[in-house]
Amino acid sequence: MKKSVLIAIQPYWVFLIIAKAMGWNIPQDKTVEVRKGFPKDTAWNKRTHIYCSKNKKSFSRIPKEYQPFMKKFLGKVIGEFVCDNVMRFTKYSGWLSDIQNYDISLKHLQETMLSCDELWKYGNGKPLYGWRISDLKIYDKPKELGDFMVLKKCVSCKYSGYESSACAYDEDCIIPMPLKRPFQSWGYVEDIVT
Repeated sequence: MKKSVLIAIQPYWVFLIIAKAMGWNIPQDKTVEVRKGFPKDTAWNKRTHIYCSKNKKSFSRIPKEYQPFMKKFLGKVIGEFVCDNVMRFTKYSGWLSDIQNYDISLKHLQETMLSCDELWKYGNGKPLYGWRISDLKIYDKPKELGDFMVLKKCVSCKYSGYESSACAYDEDCIIPMPLKRPFQSWGYVEDIVT
């Protein structure tokens, strides 16, 4: 079964990701999202759903004229993209004050919309991964977290540690459950048709 990913992104960064697609007049859009990890499961179909967090401090960075529109995205899954490439940033090749020490081009660094200092602070010397954003699609109506399913270990069978009869589901004791809370960074969800 193919898996999608749901990624939690703060409102300001969501704004920078969708601004060009919305036709808003900002100088550059964010086309690389930076994370401390990336999906390694071969069943990942590269499809990545965007959850806009409710972070107030991040929201306040959005220019005032766009805040009324962006407010409807808070706490919702607002769209998706295809992650067609993952770049690796490392301490040795990138987190020095001189941009020439990066193993990526200045253009790719600019696509993250982060400074060298912000990369260093976020990564704290550990590798970071730049998820390339392509084929961005913004949903006409934002989706709820509960519209997405995660695979959970069945709690009604002998393998879960609870006393009960054998599992009524498949032999792996894994069942789909609606997502109740956003992931801290990202996580796998069952692929859905949008």
